[in-house]
Formats: sequence, structure tokens, C-alpha cells
Amino acid sequence: MRKLYFIVLLLLAFIACEDREPDPVVIPVWLEARISELEDSGCVGCNIRRYTYKEEYFYHVYCNYWSCIDCEIYHYDGEPVDWEYTDRADFWANKNRTLLLWECPVDSTSQP
Repeated sequence: MRKLYFIVLLLLAFIACEDREPDPVVIPVWLEARISELEDSGCVGCNIRRYTYKEEYFYHVYCNYWSCIDCEIYHYDGEPVDWEYTDRADFWANKNRTLLLWECPVDSTSQP
């Protein structure tokens, strides 16, 4: 009987420690157009992060020279977040699983 428990525990440990690859990160098509706009404008300090809030993805486009931190936050489908219907404080307090999707490429010619 002990052998059976040992085999079961060994099997469970093997399954639990299995090397799993994370799902690939996919940038939505509607967001690719915004990335192109930012790159064409010579973006500096811009990035796009994906958050999970209430089991949905939200995308945050931000450039560090903008005067507001939440100017461009979009639902998973590309619709801008309407802060009249989404609680801003709750969003910032409870968003999770932050993932950096894109950053402005560093221009090698501007480096000293």
C-alpha cells in the first residue's frame, strides 16, 4: 500500500513540476495601428501595458510627457474606458497581472 502512495505522490509531483510554456502574448489588431502612430511620431517614453480587471483585459497607452495618466485606457475590444461607468479608483486599486506589451524603441543615434 505504501508503494502505491509513493507512486501516486511521485506522479503528482511530476505533473505539478511539468515545464509549461506561457501563452504567447498577442497584441490586438486595433492596437497595432496605435503603435504605428506612436512610432511615426517619434515617441519618447511611451509604452503599452495590459492589465486584468474584473476578468477582462484592459490596455493602457501612456507616454511620460502626457499630462494625464489615464488618457488612453481601452477595453479588450478597443473601446475607450468611460470613467462614468467604470470606477476609476477601483480600477487602479484592483487591476492585476500587469504585462508590458510594447515600449518605444530606443533610437541608437540619440545615445551618447
